[in-house]
Formats: sequence, C-alpha cells, structure tokens
Amino acid sequence: MGDGEAGNQKQIVVVSPLKTILPSNTNAVERLAQVSSHVSPNTSQKRRRRRSNPSDLPADYSDVMGQLDTLRTMASRPDMSNTGYVRQKQAGKLWVRERVEQLVDPGSFREVGSVSGTVKWRRLGGIKEEPIDFVPSNNVQGFGKLRGRRVVFTADDFSIRAGHADGALAEKTVQTSHDRFTIVSRTLLMCMQIYMEKLAIALKLPIVKLVDGSSGGGSVTTIRQQCFAYIPPMPTFTYVVQQLNMGIPNLGAVVGPAIGLGAARVVACHFSVMAADVGSLFNAGPQVVAGATFEEGLTLNDLGGPSVHCTNGTIDNLAANETECFEQLRT
Repeated sequence: MGDGEAGNQKQIVVVSPLKTILPSNTNAVERLAQVSSHVSPNTSQKRRRRRSNPSDLPADYSDVMGQLDTLRTMASRPDMSNTGYVRQKQAGKLWVRERVEQLVDPGSFREVGSVSGTVKWRRLGGIKEEPIDFVPSNNVQGFGKLRGRRVVFTADDFSIRAGHADGALAEKTVQTSHDRFTIVSRTLLMCMQIYMEKLAIALKLPIVKLVDGSSGGGSVTTIRQQCFAYIPPMPTFTYVVQQLNMGIPNLGAVVGPAIGLGAARVVACHFSVMAADVGSLFNAGPQVVAGATFEEGLTLNDLGGPSVHCTNGTIDNLAANETECFEQLRT
C-alpha cells in the first residue's frame, strides 16, 4: 500500500471487545463505554449484605412451627401438680390421653384442635416470643381407627374444669408487663363439639364419645357470667339427630360422672356402655340435689350408678372398668 493510500485510510480504534467504532463518533463511544461497564463484571466493589436484625422473623415460619410443636408437647404431657389431675388419678380414672391411647389402634390417632387452649408467652426481644405455660382445651378430639375402621371421637378431660364449656371459653385477654407478654386465648368448646358432630356427617364416619363430666355443657360459672343458659336451643343436638337419621353409628362410654349435656349425649348414642367402677350418670350432682330436695348424703352411685341406669335401659351395657369399655366399643 502506498503513502497516499495510507494517508486516506482511517485508523480503526478498538474500545470494547463487543465492537469497533470510529473515534469521530464521540457520543457512540461514551454510550458504548457505559454499556460495557454495566456488562463487564465489577470486582472492585463488594456487594454489601444487609445486616440481620435480631427482631427479624424467619421467612419459612420455622419459629411458628416450633412454637406449635412446643404447645403440642405440653398438651401431651400431664401436669402432675395440677389438682384436677391428682384427683383424677386418686379416683382410679385414666387421664384423657391415656384413654385415647388405649381406645384407638396404635399410631392411628390424628388430633383436631391440638393447640386450642390458654397460652402464656414470654418476650425474647423485639417481636420474638416463646410459650412458657399452656392449659389445653378440656376435650381431646380427632380421628382414629378401631380395628382398622376409621372413626371420629371426642374425649373429655375431667381434670380441667370437670369438662365444662367454660374450661375453654371464647374470650381473649391481653396482659402486658415489663418482661412478660401474656395472651390468654380460649376456643369455645361448644363450637368444637359442634364441628366434630358436623364432621362425622360430612365424612359419614362413626363417632365415639368418651364422657367424663359435662362434655362441653355449662356450669353455674357460665350462667353467672353470661346471665343466661344455652338451654334451649341445644344447637349440638340438631346434628346428633341428623347423624341418627343418616344411620351414622354413634358409640358412647361413661367413664366418669356423666352430667347434664354429657349425660344426654351418651344416652342419644346407638350403643352405650358404663364402667362399673367409675361411671355414673345424672342431671345434677349430690350438692345440687341436696339444695333442691333436701336429700342429703346421696352418692354418685345413688343418683345414677350402674345399678340404676344399666337396669332401667338408659345405658345398654355394663363393663367392669374403662379397659373393658374400650373393648366393647371396638367390638
């Protein structure tokens, strides 16, 4: 190539690995350099990490799941210092979860409403907290199998307010202090009972009732607080009658004093059995009867023990104890 040709030839300048441009086009060079700086990896500056805040909650809700596991563990273990539990054992009766274990097939129990009850919380800092005390609802409910057949069941916990509905009231109280945050949250036991009755209808499953107490019925405390009783209209029995009309098997066992609503519910079953050593059935206890009729000194057996209700047709069968009751229910 000659000198003239070389003088007429424009020099090419490479400014980017992407493409070549003419040096006279200043705007294009600036724009290309800007794009290249965005595309090329920047190793001169390290990306800053956002510092974690101690009050930040995990995105996977692992803290909530852990709290639920803690509450379930608390509910599954009896409180040995609880006066109600001590009296339950002194009376020769099984604890509610011992009954569930003996009744259903091993490994078949699936609880409904396992964390319903009263929880006391402790603040850990920020908005984090942990449960330090838990009083579960006084009625254990769920699914299980009796010799392979799936059933719905409810079992009263007499050790908590004798199974009354006000042992699991629908109220919420919030208390705060400098180092403690307490939330008392209780689910209305009557609503839970109705839910299980409706569930038996929806799934067309047999329902089993282990009655020890009022089984969700009211008490003097309830009437005093609300200034009225829920009788009438007895909302639960609408679904009980529907079950019976549909032919859904209803099984009931009296494994303690069956009072009021608990007594009515077990009598409405297709099959009922009473434990001879601990079972009885009546509308009101000895103290109420003494105040109304002046008959003093009556016992639970006098009011409605096996010699009364297993002979007059109120209860179908008699069992020697709770274990034999469960065997008859499975049969």
